[in-house]
Amino acid sequence: MKIDVRSWKFKFSILMIILIIIIYGSNILILKDPEHVISYIWTHLGFIPVDILLVAFLLDEIISKKEHEAVMEKLDMLMGTFFSEIGNDLIALLSTANKYKADTEYLKSINSWTEDDYTQRLKNFDDKAIDFKAELSGEEREKFLNELRDLLISKRELLINFMNNSNLLEKDEFTSLIMAIFHLDEELEHRSDLSNVKDADFNHLNGDMKRIYSKLIHEWIYYLSYLNKHYPYMISLAIRTNPFDETGEDASVKE
Repeated sequence: MKIDVRSWKFKFSILMIILIIIIYGSNILILKDPEHVISYIWTHLGFIPVDILLVAFLLDEIISKKEHEAVMEKLDMLMGTFFSEIGNDLIALLSTANKYKADTEYLKSINSWTEDDYTQRLKNFDDKAIDFKAELSGEEREKFLNELRDLLISKRELLINFMNNSNLLEKDEFTSLIMAIFHLDEELEHRSDLSNVKDADFNHLNGDMKRIYSKLIHEWIYYLSYLNKHYPYMISLAIRTNPFDETGEDASVKE
């Protein structure tokens, strides 16, 4: 490494070395005790590696924590793009066919939830997943599956971009959701004729949709909880586009 003798750092270093020589030199000349000065310098030199070691570990820990928090912040905001582009539509579409849609009625009034409500609802997901089963037949089944396949195909590039984001590995639940959506996309793409899906085959697709539905709602509540805590002014739009509130009657929210 080339040293620039004209830089302020070089000049400052030289000045500090001169001051050190003057201070310790005057101490020896005035007090006539060079052994004490040498012992003092020797003792403090021994602590330099210890100080460096402690500072290095502490700084590394602090920097790593800050970097991790910054990455998680970006990923949490990235979820907003996911739900505005595909998540809300996917929730709404699956909900229309869900036999157990009554079990999600409480999600219509999410605008009145407190931080404790969000925490409790997320905890409930750890104990029990939301039930899902699409009971459709004939033209209804074909129409539903075609709409679902069209939605996933139209957002495939977006989903690929999400998966190409290496930082997503930090969010296991969200990554698992994206993978589950990809799997359903592949299952539907594999079936060229959705007008002739047998009951057994549809039951298999139901299993894939149930896996997505529960994860999807969990991540949606987590995202709203994040907004409610850190960006309360942003949660207004998220609640006004609540996929569980088809009428918009419960969209009055705090600004």
